[in-house]
Amino acid sequence: MDTAFHLSHRSTASLLAGLICTLPAVSVHAQTGNAFIDDAKAGLVARSSYFDRRSAGDGSGAGNFRQQGWGLGGWLYGNTGEIGQVLSFGAAYDFVVPLHAPSDTSYNYILRDPGQDAVSALGEINAKLRLGNHALVVGRQSINQAWYMEDVVRFYNKLDQSMIGRRDVRAMHPIQYEAATVQGRLAEDTVRYYGGYVWKARQINDNQFRNLYSAAYETTCWESNPTPCSKQGDSDGAAYAGLQWKPNKNMMLEGSYYAFQDMLNMVYVDFDYVFRLADKNYVRLGTQYMYQSGNGANRITGGRDFSTDYWGVYGEVRLLPWLIPYAMAGMTSKDEDIRSPYSIGPSYLVQRIGENSKAGERTWIVGAIFDFGSMGAKGLQFDMNYGQRRNRHTVTAAGASKASDWDELATDLVYIFPQDGFFKNLRARARYAKVWETGGPLVGEKRTDDIRFDLGLNIPFN
Repeated sequence: MDTAFHLSHRSTASLLAGLICTLPAVSVHAQTGNAFIDDAKAGLVARSSYFDRRSAGDGSGAGNFRQQGWGLGGWLYGNTGEIGQVLSFGAAYDFVVPLHAPSDTSYNYILRDPGQDAVSALGEINAKLRLGNHALVVGRQSINQAWYMEDVVRFYNKLDQSMIGRRDVRAMHPIQYEAATVQGRLAEDTVRYYGGYVWKARQINDNQFRNLYSAAYETTCWESNPTPCSKQGDSDGAAYAGLQWKPNKNMMLEGSYYAFQDMLNMVYVDFDYVFRLADKNYVRLGTQYMYQSGNGANRITGGRDFSTDYWGVYGEVRLLPWLIPYAMAGMTSKDEDIRSPYSIGPSYLVQRIGENSKAGERTWIVGAIFDFGSMGAKGLQFDMNYGQRRNRHTVTAAGASKASDWDELATDLVYIFPQDGFFKNLRARARYAKVWETGGPLVGEKRTDDIRFDLGLNIPFN
């Protein structure tokens, strides 16, 4: 049986208020000479997120919606030191208190759907066995394969760098897993490997860990749905393995394989190269390929076997300290959509609203980051991009049908508090995106507006 903790809005808020009031009292502890105690870490990752996405439809009276929510919370975390420089333990309690939860909306990815409720869960509890640069973690955990290239501004464009990851887009919580995972470093940390077996997952706004198929849709198709939901099914788990190679600071190659039982198989490879110029200027070029196919009962497509692939290219340039333009393009097989249900995905094509590509899609995106640090506003950046998605199709058992063309303008204003002190690394972000859809099943033009604000601060207790 899953272990989940369910608190009322009032009790969770009281817990948060009491915790913050006691921060000065727990900020230091005496050394005991016992590494298990002395090296222990604890703290609070405090977050607040607001989400508002709306559309008036395409003019035919259909397709209008409003998705809205605002929450306060984050997670309390604790990690012990090591016993014998080998064994340690960790845990995290995740919670969200609703600050604005209109009853006529859902799908806001912050509050617990469909009732816009508080979120409360023991998101992590695990044991870690470490032998030098190699580690095995068993239990509830978040999974992070990210490995960045030095002095590259936008390497986060492949946020999770894998198909099983945190999907931590600064909502309230990452995806967490019940799993056994391994990670390690070889050849003087020029090679990293990872792998494991996952049997359950907890979505970003859920209170429970569920089998992988149910967890994939829990943000939009809930167990407590007031109407019948066709996306409740079973999948026993997933095995995966990956390898990353960075022989020097200018080149990185990675690849991974995933087998989700009764859902799909996935293969992903990616190559990045950076031409270094004077100072910290550079030219970055990258390419990636992704292949997906059916597995077993093919629950993700309603029992229909499939195969599809995607290929993308990327470029990024820094010739001025305050301007980093970038561009990317991709093409997807006409046979099926690309899916990434357990991470934001490593695909270049992710914007604010549009994520993975539909069958047959041809995509291009151009944008730029404006870094105001060189102008004296350290920690302040503005990111803006525009993209088009064309030739899109929706594939079902009945065949393929044309999907709407998609144009998206996406913006981010990010500020990270640069000074030392309590608010060091405080991160504030305002996001706005607008999508125009035409053609396909639409009668006229459908416009969607997306507004988000989020705030995050890691508060260590020691």
